[in-house]
Amino acid sequence: MLLYLLRHGIAEDHASRGGDAERELTDEGKEKTRAALEAVRKMKFFAPELVIASPLIRAQQTAEIALEDFAKEAKFETSAMLIPMAEVTDTMTLVAKCAKKYSRIMLVGHEPHLSSFGSALLGSPTPVIEMKKAAIAKFEIHRIDSPRMRGQLLALFPPKIGSI
Repeated sequence: MLLYLLRHGIAEDHASRGGDAERELTDEGKEKTRAALEAVRKMKFFAPELVIASPLIRAQQTAEIALEDFAKEAKFETSAMLIPMAEVTDTMTLVAKCAKKYSRIMLVGHEPHLSSFGSALLGSPTPVIEMKKAAIAKFEIHRIDSPRMRGQLLALFPPKIGSI
């Protein structure tokens, strides 16, 4: 199974909206996210069949860009298992459930959750990868069951991949 992790793009400052959940992507955030996804698409990576995003606005907007630019045929879902402070084991359970139907999944979320989740997939209890804004990680998952889900990191693209 292939699993993509995509961190949301650059978002508005905390003071610009009523609360953290309402923060939207900036124009720069949208541009960098599109560029990173376009670069991955040009590398002819298989597109995900399912995109699951955190319910926070900036992740929803990032997922919309992923659906438009990389995963045009994918189904879309929202899950609270991708909020910034989500439990890694809960996210593993979500992935395991979805893996019964889909072989390529993309999760769109936040820090510190995505770095912790990606590191846990590598068997590390502490973060060993860092997901910058609009970064994309690609894993091949070998062990699907939660809480022992494990995989191999195939690629980690910083947002600058879109400007190279």
